[in-house]
Amino acid sequence: MNADANRPNHRPATLGGRVLRRIATGAARVTGLRHRSDFGWPRFEGGPIGEGVPIVLVHGFGVDGLTMLQLARRLVRNHHVVVPDLPGFGIHPDHDPKIIDFEFFLAAIDDLIATLNLDPPVLVGSSMGGAIAGGYAASRPSAVSGLVVIGPAGIEPPIDTEVFAAAKRDEHLLRVDSVASFERIYALNFTRPPWMPRFMKRVVAAEAAARAEDHEIILRNLEDLMLGTADRFTDIACPTEIIWGADDRIIHPSAAACWQDAISSATTTIIKDAGHSTMVEKPDAVAAIIEQLMQRLNGAERANQPR
Repeated sequence: MNADANRPNHRPATLGGRVLRRIATGAARVTGLRHRSDFGWPRFEGGPIGEGVPIVLVHGFGVDGLTMLQLARRLVRNHHVVVPDLPGFGIHPDHDPKIIDFEFFLAAIDDLIATLNLDPPVLVGSSMGGAIAGGYAASRPSAVSGLVVIGPAGIEPPIDTEVFAAAKRDEHLLRVDSVASFERIYALNFTRPPWMPRFMKRVVAAEAAARAEDHEIILRNLEDLMLGTADRFTDIACPTEIIWGADDRIIHPSAAACWQDAISSATTTIIKDAGHSTMVEKPDAVAAIIEQLMQRLNGAERANQPR
């Protein structure tokens, strides 16, 4: 992974994609999150360094760190926050998609923490990012201070959604290669989809279509994760919060009980009127749960410091 420091970032496929990213970067800067691309890790980063436990926000499949910015801007005033683009997504330097699987992502988080010299962070992961964050916390307990998973993949839900039923037929409904497929998936993510101008939908769909084949390969590499069991998460020992949108139509909320059974010490919160992208639809509610966890962790850290 360190070799990425000498490689160019992935370039958006369209002029519109480059313009939208520039606009998003400017808006994030106003909230205290600056975009950085050094060390081979394109990311948004901000907040006080060295004043408590840092937070790393890990995005889901088919998107990038931009989807975590609503949540990040609510946390950055009080915490050091890092929002990376994972390999294979956003503008992270390109990798052969055939090698990107679950273990590859775990190694990527190793590299991110080491490269940025972060103290053991709280990992906050949504969907695929939740499975990555959970797998990381289970396999590297000393490297993580806390865990928050938001509608995470990783455990097959007892009740199938349309997405899971299709996956079992070897159909991948998360592929975006047109405006129509983007609109369908966008609607699936929310209880009340935020308004998006038509031109922006065209740009986002064009950017996704340019990487649809690569993302299809990565998704197939992650099939055993998407349809997995709780076994890989039972070793999680750090303080953990499980968050689910009550109306999640991508990963059914029935999976929340499976996560709770796997991590008996965790706390589960089901958020009403929220879909799969809970951190976008209900960022204040999600941020409040994270803040409570951070207060407990930072309080324990201060109590353990020598007097």
